[in-house]
Amino acid sequence: MRRTPALIAAVVLQTALAAEPPGTSFDIRINLADQREVHLAATVPGSTAHRLQVDGDLSLELKTAPMAIGGQWLEASLVNTANGAGRKLALADWPVTPDEMARVQWLAFSVCGDRFIAVRDAGPGRCADLPPLSKPDRLYGRCGIGGSVCAGPYEAMPAKISSRERISPLSEPGDPLTVTGRVLDAGGRPRPGIIVYAYQTDRLGIYPAVFPPRSNASNFHGRLRGWARSDIQGRYTFDTIRPGSYGGNPEHIHLHVIEPGCASYIIDELMFADDPNLKRFTPEQRAEMTPGHGGSGVGTLKRKANGWQVTRDVHLGEKIPGYEPCAAKG
Repeated sequence: MRRTPALIAAVVLQTALAAEPPGTSFDIRINLADQREVHLAATVPGSTAHRLQVDGDLSLELKTAPMAIGGQWLEASLVNTANGAGRKLALADWPVTPDEMARVQWLAFSVCGDRFIAVRDAGPGRCADLPPLSKPDRLYGRCGIGGSVCAGPYEAMPAKISSRERISPLSEPGDPLTVTGRVLDAGGRPRPGIIVYAYQTDRLGIYPAVFPPRSNASNFHGRLRGWARSDIQGRYTFDTIRPGSYGGNPEHIHLHVIEPGCASYIIDELMFADDPNLKRFTPEQRAEMTPGHGGSGVGTLKRKANGWQVTRDVHLGEKIPGYEPCAAKG
C-alpha cells in the first residue's frame, strides 16, 4: 500500500516524540521491480527496532544499537512477513559516529524478483541494469543464509577467464601488487581449470562503490574484483594494488574458490606478514583469524622493481566444512 506524504510525516513525528534522545533519522526509497517506488521515513530511538509496511507482505525493519567505541550500529532490512516470523530478504548495516548521527541516513532498496539491491547515500538501482547471475555450484562452508555470501562471484562473471587477470585497473592509485600461486588437490597435485575469485579495498581501505549497483550478492564487494583460472600447472596470477586497512583490520584480499560444475567456497583472506595491523593481534587471535581454509592465508611480501609480490597457494577443500572432493576434469 502506498503511503501518503501526510502518513509519512505522522510516522516521523510520532516516532520522534517518543524518542529520548531524538534518535536516528532514516529516509528510504524502495523500488519495486522498476514499476513503482515507495518512500518511507522514520526516526528510531537508540537500541530499538521499528517496522514499517512497504507493500503487501513486504515490510522494512530499522534497528539501532550502541557501539562500544561510541556511535550507533544501524540496520535496515527488507522482510517478508508472510511466514509469520518474517524472513529477511535483504540487509544493509553500517556504523555511524556521533557526528554522523546528526544527519539523515539515506538508503535505497530495489526488489528485483529473487535479487535485491541495497545502496546508501544514493537513489535505488534499476532492476533492468542488474548484470547476469549464473547458477552457483554446490556451496560449502561459510556461505550464509541460502548461500547468499558465496553467490557474489557468479554475478557478472566473464565468459572467458585466463590464468592472469587484473583485480584493479591500471589507472587505480596505489602500490602495485602481484598475487600468484598454485591450485593443488589433497595429494599436492596441480589442478588446472579452477577459478579463483578475489575482491578488495582501494589503497584507502574503501570498497569503491559500483555504478550502476549490482545486487546484494556482490555489490558489497565493490568495484575492485577479478577472476583467474588456473593453468595446466595449476598456476594463477592477479595484478592489483596493495589494499588499505579499515577499522583497525589487517590489510586483506578476499578469496573464493570455484571448482566449475562441482563446488564453491570461501577460503582464508590473503593477509600480509609485515602488516602492523596483523602483528598487533596475539598469536591466538591470529590463529582464529586465519584458520587455514584453503591453505595458509598469510603471505610474505617481496619487493619488486615496480611494487610488491606475494604467493598464496590454494589447497582445494582444505578445512572446508562438509567438503567432498571434486573429480579432476580434462
